[in-house]
Amino acid sequence: MNTEIALRDILSFHVGGSLVELTDQPIQTVQVSPNAAARSVDLNGHYVNGQLYAQHFRLAAPKSDVPVLFWHGGAMTGVTWETTPDNRPGWSSIFLRSGYDVVVSDAVERGRSSWSPWPQIYDSAPLYRTLEDAWHLFRMGPKNGFAASPANRRAFDKQRFPIESFDQLCAQFVPRWTTNADLSVAAYQKLVDRFEKVIIVAHSQGGWFAQRVASLMPERVQAVVLVEPAGAPAMNESALAAASRVPHLYLWGDYCDDHAAWIPYKSDALAQVERLQALGGTAESIDLPKQGIFGNSHMPMMDNNSAEIADIILGWLARHAAPVTASGSTHAAE
Repeated sequence: MNTEIALRDILSFHVGGSLVELTDQPIQTVQVSPNAAARSVDLNGHYVNGQLYAQHFRLAAPKSDVPVLFWHGGAMTGVTWETTPDNRPGWSSIFLRSGYDVVVSDAVERGRSSWSPWPQIYDSAPLYRTLEDAWHLFRMGPKNGFAASPANRRAFDKQRFPIESFDQLCAQFVPRWTTNADLSVAAYQKLVDRFEKVIIVAHSQGGWFAQRVASLMPERVQAVVLVEPAGAPAMNESALAAASRVPHLYLWGDYCDDHAAWIPYKSDALAQVERLQALGGTAESIDLPKQGIFGNSHMPMMDNNSAEIADIILGWLARHAAPVTASGSTHAAE
């Protein structure tokens, strides 16, 4: 797709969060700049906690009034959706060229959303992702196929991820906390609330948040696309009924069905598909290998057939969340 991207403007903003006050912290004397005199630093006071950062790309002539919100997975940021590690256009560019305004965000406590002190505010320490963990969890190759030297790594047969760029992918990783789900859901709700309607495309952990938000705000969510979600949130009858009003697409790559971590995640999500369908909702699961598309990793938006996978999603959206003729009415409030 060679369509040029003509933008009306680019906005950036933080949403969500609230003030938290810290007291009884010791006064520190810190040299904050090299060769500068040390000064007193007082950590007592107020902090903004629980916000997320978003960047909104608005087309000069969008084909839809409904923007696409891209939500990343664990230990990642909005970089997930930008230029691929081997320098191809990311899904944010592909969807812009397809006529959708795009909002790329960093979740609570990730990237440009910033983070709060721990253990004073966050109640747990952050987790950090190793290359070994990503190699296995992202299904690049067999667990024993990782080596520190790229030349000695053994990827899966027909692996679609550009393995030569694996270290570039891992350079994106950021700290993550596992105890901020409520803060994250609240901030994502604030993001959705800036628009009349949205389409959410979410990956991995972000897929869990997207399913939850769709059940809480079905009137604002036109569709959700869950790219290998990390399971499905438990929902009561009322929440399921609300979620069934929103079309759901679940998409899976290769090597999931015999992977210890992905078997339960996929099973939970497929059970959710059945529950939504039983309530009359539109819910579909696309298993790429069953469609003859082999070798996709946990990062299909970065795999060498990422444009093909984006086209599958765009086709599904055209069928189940048909674009509205653009009038500008659902752009973010100004």
